[in-house]
Amino acid sequence: MADRQESGSIASSLMVFLLGAAVGATVAILYAPTSGVETRAQLATKADELKDKAVELKDQAVEKAGKLKDSAVAKIQTGVDGVREKVQSAADDIYEADSAV
Repeated sequence: MADRQESGSIASSLMVFLLGAAVGATVAILYAPTSGVETRAQLATKADELKDKAVELKDQAVEKAGKLKDSAVAKIQTGVDGVREKVQSAADDIYEADSAV
């Protein structure tokens, strides 16, 4: 549970940082002494870079979520198998006790 909260906190912090970086870059470009055409070209370039980074982060998040899901499924399956074994063992014990009577 704590790992999930930590990863959520890290993801939130990373998103806030990236948003701040994007806003800062935009403000810096708007106040730079360049022509309108150059400024728009720079903004378009930065927007493309930001989009690529966002796609990369999304892909990483999807991959990590898949790994976490697989791990959770494996742990749950292990637990289910353990319960089945105990139930089967108890049922066998009951059957043996009934047969002995």
